[in-house]
Amino acid sequence: MQDTIFNLPNEDYHRGEIYKEYLSSTQLKDYLISPKFALYKREHPLEFENETEAMDRGSLYHNCLQCIVEAKDDKKGVEAFLNSVVVFDPPINEKTSKPYGYDTKAYQEAKYQAECENPGKEVVFESDIKLIRSMVSELLNGCRQTSKDIRQIIKWGKAEVSHFVMFEGCKFKYRTDVETGKKILDWKTVAVDDLHEDTINKIISKFKYDISAAFYQFMEHERTGIWKDFFWTFQQKSAPFDAVLVSAENWCYSETDEIIKMGVGAHRFMNLLNQHLHCTINNDFDGAQVFIQPGFKARRIMTPQAPGYEANKQLTFYND
Repeated sequence: MQDTIFNLPNEDYHRGEIYKEYLSSTQLKDYLISPKFALYKREHPLEFENETEAMDRGSLYHNCLQCIVEAKDDKKGVEAFLNSVVVFDPPINEKTSKPYGYDTKAYQEAKYQAECENPGKEVVFESDIKLIRSMVSELLNGCRQTSKDIRQIIKWGKAEVSHFVMFEGCKFKYRTDVETGKKILDWKTVAVDDLHEDTINKIISKFKYDISAAFYQFMEHERTGIWKDFFWTFQQKSAPFDAVLVSAENWCYSETDEIIKMGVGAHRFMNLLNQHLHCTINNDFDGAQVFIQPGFKARRIMTPQAPGYEANKQLTFYND
């Protein structure tokens, strides 16, 4: 069973009833904590929703780029983006003469009212619109060869395509930022001072982007029979909004002369995938003890080895 849907609303993809039974790469990564946690989070999603200003801004960035990819023209894309939003001015706290904060009840109620008065549009700050437009302009025009390479992918790409795949009796979903016949491109914004290789590697490792990328590649291969090259764009969230195009070939799946190589992310993904298949097929969602190798009489007892830095610490009493 496979299905591909264009222009599926973001809310439907993430929270629509018919798509809830499909597992995303984010949900697969929950198995890193434990199968028990992964199942609990899927069954109680509202407990883990934590919308923030940064998330709103990230969504705005993706939406702007989506419009440009769909229009294949910067000016028309930006116009479409601006038509999809409405400027929101937060209410003012009379005691302080300053706007209410994002997490306050007054702010959220005012925002909700603005959303109700402007159905189908995203409620945003004017300052955020200016920031996003500056970032996107720099990404597509101000980074010389990087901008040229990104534009080449955009030229042949389709934006925000939702895919639903059945594998080994289990259902999976993924939504590509940009995809072509042979490539997948994922937009990332980062709060870092530099975009050197060691910085990028730390970000990939910290947020487990390699697992998600391998997930996309594997499921795309199941869907199309093609091992697509995976790329990230990492762009700074603050001026000068520098950006780099990053290949995932040494982290995930790569194909050379019909030989498929697996990087560390591909191996991690496959372990998580196999664990999900085992848990789902056997209805066996074990807790953290799943990471402890069974010992005598199959007992699961963690026996931590004291770290060297702890073993070297001395506790000395001087009573003289």
